[in-house]
Amino acid sequence: MSQSPLLLHRRQSGFTLIELITVMILVGILAVVALPRLDLLRGFDEIGYRDKVKATLEYARKSAVAQRRYVCVTRNGNGLILTRDLRDPDSLSFSNITALTCPDSGSSQLSLPSSDTKYCPSGTSANQICAPSGISFAAAPALLKFSPLGQPDAAATYTVHGEANYSISVEAETGYVH
Repeated sequence: MSQSPLLLHRRQSGFTLIELITVMILVGILAVVALPRLDLLRGFDEIGYRDKVKATLEYARKSAVAQRRYVCVTRNGNGLILTRDLRDPDSLSFSNITALTCPDSGSSQLSLPSSDTKYCPSGTSANQICAPSGISFAAAPALLKFSPLGQPDAAATYTVHGEANYSISVEAETGYVH
């Protein structure tokens, strides 16, 4: 049985062995040189933590107004802890704000709407946030107190430091966070 001349001269399409090996070598070089430099999640962690700090400060201010209580934001290493003074705010004057006691225990803890203790040590309560590794506060006050009117005791700037620096400001007169 003879084959037709068209089938004998038909060429197979595809890659040659040399082409495949060359592509594999190039991919290997890129994997060794370029991929370690691409820390894709790092920027997302920084931006996410910055947004979390801003939202926590806004929540502290709004909680002070809504609950008609003094609310304290305490820096704890690279994180923040929210507490409140349970005494009647009328018994305290804004000028005597230094007398506030905001212990981090019991009903003084101001729980966040959705606690995120992913980066916190085990046993951390729902009233604090913690920074991912490699992210810190370059500058932040140790304690910030919001009055029942939403006014902070002083202007504050929180700088989240990582690959880049992100600043979050709290205005002294209004407590506006930006």
